[in-house]
Amino acid sequence: MSYPSVLDMVLAELKRESGVLAVFLTGSYARGEADAWSDLDISVLVEADVFVRNTVAYRAGLLVSVERSTPSHRERAFTDPETALWNLGSLRSGQALHDPAGVFAALQERARAFVWVEVEPQAHARAAALLAGSTEELHKVMGGLQAGDVDKLAFALVGLTFALGNAALLGTGTLIPTENRYLSAARGAWTDPVWRECYACLTGVSGEGIVQRGRAALRAYERAVALTRWPDGPDRVQAQEAARRADAFLRG
Repeated sequence: MSYPSVLDMVLAELKRESGVLAVFLTGSYARGEADAWSDLDISVLVEADVFVRNTVAYRAGLLVSVERSTPSHRERAFTDPETALWNLGSLRSGQALHDPAGVFAALQERARAFVWVEVEPQAHARAAALLAGSTEELHKVMGGLQAGDVDKLAFALVGLTFALGNAALLGTGTLIPTENRYLSAARGAWTDPVWRECYACLTGVSGEGIVQRGRAALRAYERAVALTRWPDGPDRVQAQEAARRADAFLRG
């Protein structure tokens, strides 16, 4: 069965569900980037939390992902910076499939009019908290490198990949167009060449081994601390001390 036929079948079923306000297409099919392995992403706006749920299933050979959320949940993208990172792109590029009361159209209009400055103070505060909160992972990297414990090191690198990546995205207001491009978006958020090189190494996309990735993680953390616009508060002191220790470790 073809993609349009599967979409028509699923849409007909969704329109019969209780509490459905609107249905819109997101993901690679909405962007015109789908390949043979792409899932069909469908978002549903529902009346109340009781209808909120996600389902993933094969339909006529095509993997179909359906996300159900309330309009109020989607509206968090206009006030919460991390929600904005992940949701504004899909709201802006989504294609309405069923929107009898214009609920999705209103959300999309707000999303397209949104400017990052509206949440910038909260974004910088959250980036600062992420960096300060990553000091444990940073110490695990140093401990793993010192002891040659690759399991400990690899686990810490997972946490730092997203903590540093989110800090970069929040600090620059770089939206995530799709989760498939999260790493490239985070890597390119800051123009600093040391950040870009070290983050690429940390995440493994440039092909280095685990030890090189660990050392790159320490340097990426240093650069993130230097590049972040810090609000007043204790997070800056915490992160700067962690960066100093990472630098001393690398020099030692």
